[in-house]
Amino acid sequence: MDQFFEAVAPGTRFVASIGDTTPPNADFSRLEYIGERIAKEGSLPLSAGAYRPVSAETLEQARAAATGEAPAEQTLVVEEAFARITEDVLEGDEEQILEDAQALLDQGISASDILNKGMLPAMDLIGTRFTDGTVFIPEVLLSARAMNEGITLLEPHLVDAGAGGTGKVVIGTVLGDLHDIGKNMVVSMLKGVGHQVIDLGANVEVEQFIDAVRDEKPDVLGLSALLTTTMPQIKDVIEGLEKTQLRHTVKIIIGGAPVNQKFADDAGADGYAQDAGDAVALTKKLLAT
Repeated sequence: MDQFFEAVAPGTRFVASIGDTTPPNADFSRLEYIGERIAKEGSLPLSAGAYRPVSAETLEQARAAATGEAPAEQTLVVEEAFARITEDVLEGDEEQILEDAQALLDQGISASDILNKGMLPAMDLIGTRFTDGTVFIPEVLLSARAMNEGITLLEPHLVDAGAGGTGKVVIGTVLGDLHDIGKNMVVSMLKGVGHQVIDLGANVEVEQFIDAVRDEKPDVLGLSALLTTTMPQIKDVIEGLEKTQLRHTVKIIIGGAPVNQKFADDAGADGYAQDAGDAVALTKKLLAT
């Protein structure tokens, strides 16, 4: 032990740290010798503070403060609130979604989080259920209406959060097509990540798209078609932009249930988005080129 002290404490002072428990396999003779050595050498008039038991809650608060994360209990409450938002959309409850979304906004939860973690997962699930035949058009429409109510509430907050966004997007559903559920989801997500979005709505004529590109000078044009009978309108818009020498001024992305990458390539679009998430990622990619 004397050699140990000479090796680890060549100076005149060392710190003895005492734990509140001793392992059962500890060599007590060494512990006794350390005590004797301290008694022989003397000690500074210093001592540790009083015993202060720390609760699990205190430790969790300290962890949250150090990491910048919300306490686990608070995180659980917020996750449960997101789950309620999802359920509101699934049930098509237009009144309840407004109440639940407003409660989250009042707690300081961002509109984009409410959208991305509460509403959009519900619409993805509805889409899956519709595809496998477990829900039908009436249920989809009810969910879409609830979703739109929630978006109406969140939209001013999404716009505020998106001030100074990175790009301008013009978007619309082509002529002859009145479906806008998917298009509205894309609009909401693009706003949520900070883009300026000009929504032309549904059943938009070729000339309206051309005028919007000319007047608004967007970075990206989004074209949506949910019917096979309206898909040719996408080509008509792109050809119209070529004829007016505006095609080179804008990137074009297309989407919709019957649309695929091959059709996008054939139509002369710059990209194809399978869903709202893809549309956001594709927009980001095109803006970077």
